[in-house]
Amino acid sequence: MRYVDLRPQASGGGVPVLLLHGFGTDFSMNWRAAGWAQALEAAGLRVIGPDLRGHGTSDKPADSASYLPEHFVADLLAMLDELGVDKVDVVGYSMGSRLAWELALTAPERVGRVVLGGFGPKNAFAGADLSDPGSGDAPFDLVYRTVAALPGNDAAALAACARGQASRPFDADPPLTGIPLLLVSGAGDTLAEGAAELAERCGGTHVEVPGRDHANAVSSRLFRQAVLDFLAD
Repeated sequence: MRYVDLRPQASGGGVPVLLLHGFGTDFSMNWRAAGWAQALEAAGLRVIGPDLRGHGTSDKPADSASYLPEHFVADLLAMLDELGVDKVDVVGYSMGSRLAWELALTAPERVGRVVLGGFGPKNAFAGADLSDPGSGDAPFDLVYRTVAALPGNDAAALAACARGQASRPFDADPPLTGIPLLLVSGAGDTLAEGAAELAERCGGTHVEVPGRDHANAVSSRLFRQAVLDFLAD
């Protein structure tokens, strides 16, 4: 797994921030291009940004078993150990939010605060035939067709990733409690339906971004500022 470790010139003494990108993107596309790395560095925060397995410059295995959530979590913990980082604040988007949840449940002692962007309890793969992803009209089919066509992406690896993730459906039981939690979603993000209720159930906070959907909420200044305020609280 490839990753970047961006350390600000003037440290603000904050907890490092782990940024977990969404399905079919990578650190540069999801976070750097949307201004997140610059904003966090300007706040004096250290940014750790992996390309998750199957994505970006990381290895892209073609078997679905390689993409079970616990393997992603093991990758992230091994990376933190390699960097000598004991605790991080975690900001995820879409699939990255699912993995942020899994990381916090698996190793709560390694996680300070959690932000789940573009995420809710809804099954993201509902209605999709994952034996042939992209062939139908389910919301995930549209996502898959879009990202599979992006330069540098491996369609077979992404299909395997989807099947591996779907084999372990997200379960909000047990709820993520005892860790400060913020959920942020676009007002038009159908994939994040139920985000407000999930936040309430976990004792967290939900922020809705007006006029944004799943594809463009992550680039919203309101989203970034809500996260910066949350991490600085």
